[in-house]
Amino acid sequence: MSGCCSPEYRKSVNEKEAQVNDKGKEQLPLFAKIIIVLITAGGLLAAFLV
Repeated sequence: MSGCCSPEYRKSVNEKEAQVNDKGKEQLPLFAKIIIVLITAGGLLAAFLV
């Protein structure tokens, strides 16, 4: 039985959903770190040029 209501189907869907959520949590802090580094580097560069 591999219908939409079988326990195995629900389990696989929940596992995929958890994987997607984990990837989303990992990417956001990484993206934020990159932005922070760029802003910091830009500020330091501006300080040296002025």
